[in-house]
This record gives sequence, structure tokens and C-alpha cells, in this order.
Amino acid sequence: MSILSEEDLNGLVIEQSVFHIVGPKTEEHFQLLEAFDASPYADFFLERIRSVAGGNSYVFMADSPVKTQLGRIHASADTFQEESEKLATAFNTAHGGSAAVGAFLLFSLRCPTGRVFALLKFDDEKVLGYGFKPGLTGRPAPTFDEIKRNFVQNRNALQKAALIRLHGDDEATISVVDRQNPQRPAAYFESFLHVKRLHTEDDLTQKLVKLTKKVVQAHKQSLPPDSLKNLSQRLYDASQSGISFDAERPQDWLTTIIGPLAENSPVIESFKAEIKRERMAGESFSLKKGAVSAPKNRRVETVNGVKIIFPLGLNGSVVTVDTEKSEIIIRDEITVDDVEISRPTRESV
Repeated sequence: MSILSEEDLNGLVIEQSVFHIVGPKTEEHFQLLEAFDASPYADFFLERIRSVAGGNSYVFMADSPVKTQLGRIHASADTFQEESEKLATAFNTAHGGSAAVGAFLLFSLRCPTGRVFALLKFDDEKVLGYGFKPGLTGRPAPTFDEIKRNFVQNRNALQKAALIRLHGDDEATISVVDRQNPQRPAAYFESFLHVKRLHTEDDLTQKLVKLTKKVVQAHKQSLPPDSLKNLSQRLYDASQSGISFDAERPQDWLTTIIGPLAENSPVIESFKAEIKRERMAGESFSLKKGAVSAPKNRRVETVNGVKIIFPLGLNGSVVTVDTEKSEIIIRDEITVDDVEISRPTRESV
């Protein structure tokens, strides 16, 4: 979920910025740097920050050092350099021996509704610079510079990010993005931030199944008949499969359930709107097996208003439903055979 509105995103201003070099070998890669003026490069960095505005929602644990350190910066801008070094040191310690060399960036930003902090991890991009000089044959000859480190626009270079808003002493809203593991951000990154996920995979799975069924049924008149056939069973089967839900492509999940849809389909638009209404926008996760209860009953309705609900265990043995022949056959002992008396309605005076 994005913790910033469109107005906030468009109004972001960088007030303080710093990056430190991190990597698997502390003595070789780790290097603390001074804060720099990002204003000449503001468009580049703000574009990267906006690209990670929507992510998985988290909350700080009570004793989170990151919350304390950002709180100190929030209280006094003079502490920015010192606290950024503490954060970079803690990140590098948690980083692990298999992580790539890169830059850990901290931004203190202002938006129309308050202050926001952005913590970004860029992986190194090595670039071989070249130029030209006169050659011996009369043609230009290339000249090469040494391999340099660069911040690039490639979205994959920005591996991990957290946007954080502090609300008083005890509350904060946090959005976390992990490009390599969008469904389940790296444990070391969660450990560094000292956060826990706001919504469990069980909760997200249950909500996704429920809202999907709601949207499909709302559009049943415009969808092929097969889209509704065994819908609950198909949703249950999908929930047990461990399939991933990608916040950046929510339509992929929907088409898995009901089949191909046009990119501008009103069903997709309704689905996205429902996800936003449920405060799930930006949430990527793997569906949790067991989060949704197994279906117990089967429901069959006919065009003439006949409705039959029976336990799934009786399907085929006691109740046979042949949709091709439009037949329902029940082979069982009858215990009640009577009419149902409707309650009289009052006539308006």
C-alpha cells in the first residue's frame, strides 16, 4: 500500500541526502561518506523513490532502532549524518556475505502532508566508459576509462526500499519493496528495519478470495458462462496452490481464475478498485495454504428458480448433476414432501 497520496508524491522535496557503500566484506567494501546535495539530481532520485511508493505494509516493533534513529533526525536535522552512519553500519551488518556490493541511501524528504524518510539499496552497476582518439590508420581509435560505479535508471538496480512516515512517538506507516522477493521481502531487510508485516498471508489470502468472487459475480452478465462455473471451487484450489499475487500485475491473478481479459476490461478496473478499497494495493504475497476453508456444500440453481444445496460428499453418489442434459437426479429416501407457506405481505393503506 502506498503511504503517500498522488499529491504527496508530486510534491516531494529532498531536504537531506547521503549514501554509504555497503557490501559482503566489511573491511574491503564498507565505506561511510559525507552527506551530499541532491538538488542537481533531484529528478533522478525522486523518480526512483516514486517507483517504490507502493509496497507491502509493515509496522515497527516496539524496540526498533531504526524508528529511534529516524525519530532523532525528525527532531533535529543536525543529527542526519551521525544517524545515517549508524543505519548504514547496521544495514551492512545484517546484509550478509552473499549480498552484492552497492550503495545504501537515506533521504529525508518533505511533502505537502509532512516528512517522509526513504531508505534505498542500489546494487552496483559497473560501466566501462569510452571515448575516441586519432588512430594509426586514420580511423578514430577507442579509449577506455576504468570501470566506474554508477546509479542507473534500471529498476532492477534498486533492489530494496522502505518509505517511512513517523506519527508521534509510537506510530509509523511503512512501505517495503524488495525487487528480488516481492512476495516475501528478505528476512535480513526485515530484521534490519525491525518490522513485522501489517497483514498476514492468511488475511491477505482470505481477502483476495472473497473480493475476487465479489467482483466476478458483479460482472457475471458480461462474462462467459464458464467464468462462474465452479467459481468457489476454483478459488479454493488456487488458494491451496501457493500461487503468488503480484501487486504490480493484479490482473494476472484474475485471469488465472476466469480466463483472458482485455487490458481495458471493466472487470479488471473493478478488481483493482476493490483491492484499493480493501487497503491491499501494493501488497505482493504468496497465497497461504489452509487460509481458506474447504467448500462443504454444492449449490445448483436453474433458470426457473429451482435451488438445491447439498453436501459435496453426496455429489455423484446421491445427487447427479448433468449440465449438458440440464438434469438433476437425486437418489435418496424422501423425508419431507410438502409446500412452503409464504408470509403474507401487508397491503399499503
